[in-house]
Amino acid sequence: MPARALRCLAATAAFFTLLGAHAQTPASCELPASDRDPLSDRAGILAEYQRLPNACLQQIVRACSQASSHAMLDFGTAAVCSFGYEALLAQQFGGDFPALLAWWRAQGQEDLQ
Repeated sequence: MPARALRCLAATAAFFTLLGAHAQTPASCELPASDRDPLSDRAGILAEYQRLPNACLQQIVRACSQASSHAMLDFGTAAVCSFGYEALLAQQFGGDFPALLAWWRAQGQEDLQ
């Protein structure tokens, strides 16, 4: 297994830990396997993320936003976040980025309350 794939697996395991720390994470949220290089099979991996329930994608985006506000994300975690954002953009917002941005901003306001 290439070193990049191993790093992706380790990053995804760490991300699962991050997601598991949130009580709101639905039980059916299981991220697609990350044994593939996200740069070589982007379309296939994105298709798998787009099959996740909307609540899972929202939780990925929330967790990514929180994690990235505290530290630089490693390659594997950044890939998970990118796929999560892109899938949520397509699934919930029909590609309307300003609507996704408004939702994301509202999530930040909810966290402050």
